[in-house]
Amino acid sequence: AIQSYNFSDGTTKLLLKLVSDGLEVETVIIPWDDRGKSTLCISSQVGCRQGCTFCATGRMGRLRSLGADEILAQLYWANKACRLKGIYPIENIVFMGLGEPADNVEAVTRAAKNLVHPKIFELPPRKVTISTVAPTPEAFEELGKSEAVLAWSVHAARDDLRRQLVPTTRYSMAELRSGLIRTLQNRRKKLRNTMLEITLLDQINDSDEDALDLAKFCQPLLDEVDGIKLIV
Repeated sequence: AIQSYNFSDGTTKLLLKLVSDGLEVETVIIPWDDRGKSTLCISSQVGCRQGCTFCATGRMGRLRSLGADEILAQLYWANKACRLKGIYPIENIVFMGLGEPADNVEAVTRAAKNLVHPKIFELPPRKVTISTVAPTPEAFEELGKSEAVLAWSVHAARDDLRRQLVPTTRYSMAELRSGLIRTLQNRRKKLRNTMLEITLLDQINDSDEDALDLAKFCQPLLDEVDGIKLIV
């Protein structure tokens, strides 16, 4: 069963009921008027165990991980919704919905392989982005086996604030950054682009000092990864 919800910002949310157990997962179509295309934000799990304090999904806990087929089904139904509703066609996929991809590596990498396969979904690797909170430094290497762009949900550059926002954090930000740098250095140049993501929270991580901390934190990436394109 599929339910569709349209929002004033132009996005369309699809709520999919999973056949095997009746649990529900969401995927969101984000249209871009300037490009005449859409981005699809897909989920990798029902719930999430990382417990980010600002995230509603984190309060659910992890109910279960999705199989690769359940991840890919989100694109199938989203493509159908775009055709029926006259929404711009999907050209980008971002693993930024429910769940932590690093907690479901096998299914996520299998799904990503099918997304870029020339005889299946045919997306260019640069049009698929896998975002992780990075539970470990090795998470980047594991997810980096996919032909997809990597993104990191940083949320704060300082260790104390990062642990406040992502209480499951077990490594320092420097250790996690080193894991990302090593992974990017070993990727082909077209996949060395990366994105650091921040959820701005009023009077928590949005000060000028926070911005300066983030800029300093990013510098080693620019210094040590040849050909990197960094988006924050």
